Amino acid sequence: MLNDKNFLRMAYELASASKCVSRGTGAVIVRDGRIVSTGYNWTPAWYINCRDHFKWEYGPDHHDWSYKYEIHAEMNAIVWAAREGISINGATIYCTYEPCFDCVRAIIAAGIKRIVFSEKYKHHAGTELKDFLAANNAVIEQVEDVK
Repeated sequence: MLNDKNFLRMAYELASASKCVSRGTGAVIVRDGRIVSTGYNWTPAWYINCRDHFKWEYGPDHHDWSYKYEIHAEMNAIVWAAREGISINGATIYCTYEPCFDCVRAIIAAGIKRIVFSEKYKHHAGTELKDFLAANNAVIEQVEDVK
């Protein structure tokens, strides 16, 4: 049977498809032991991707541009499930990086009850995220040494 590390390794494999010059991220949504949706960070299909926009070079404008135009891996996995009519209520989401607050709100709204990630998100400090999840009957767990 597959375990948390197996699903996180799959998330890392998905992250390799990202076209972001800063960091590729991946997400796998699992319900009842089965993968039901996946995602990685990129722009919508019709829009220029990060690597082409920045000509493969990370620069000081990346963060603002990325926030406006790139869709995070977690959000892509949730949106794909919604488009295909796949229920993710009660599922677990596996993420290469700890999700940002925007994604956490969407994760909770989608009915996902467990988040498993490998690497900490540098913009989170303290227990705010964990407290927010607990207040919404969801949990977050870090699993390290996955790669």
